[in-house]
Amino acid sequence: SFMLRKGEVLGLVGESGSGKTTTARALLGLAPITGGSVVFDAGADAGGKIELTQLKEREFRALRRKMQLVFQDPHASLNPAMDLATAVAHPLRIHKVTADRGEIDARVRDAFERVGLAPAERFLHKFPADLSGGQKQRAVLARAIMLNPALLVADEPVSMLDMSVRAKILELMLDLKRDLDLTYLYVTH
Repeated sequence: SFMLRKGEVLGLVGESGSGKTTTARALLGLAPITGGSVVFDAGADAGGKIELTQLKEREFRALRRKMQLVFQDPHASLNPAMDLATAVAHPLRIHKVTADRGEIDARVRDAFERVGLAPAERFLHKFPADLSGGQKQRAVLARAIMLNPALLVADEPVSMLDMSVRAKILELMLDLKRDLDLTYLYVTH
């Protein structure tokens, strides 16, 4: 059992097969919770403290705006047929945050700049195959912050990257934590 407070970074560490990723996925409603309790404080504007084990899929969907996941493999995290602008804007469309093309473009450009894909114009119309592993993970991080989440679950976000890039991505994640007031559950072996 653990408690993760707002603004903290909690490392969930364990051997392969110990349930780290399953725990992370269960927190986000992506894997069934078969026992226990998971309480998420969504804030007063979103219903306060919510017992996640009691939520139906439809109810959980609304909470996913507050909780985002960064997967281990940036190569598999992006649709190869979708340009980066479309992929990063996707959460805005899925969650019906805005349909205004100008606002979507502005938010995508801001996210690109924030994660170091700058100038944004250089990356907007690129496809995942055009990027390095570090650039892909930056795009994945841009997509994860599009909905202004409170919690970012990072499932071994640098394990698939070259050693030379890992420190830069971890530094970026700390910058995002500070700038966006994020809380992290960081899964690692």
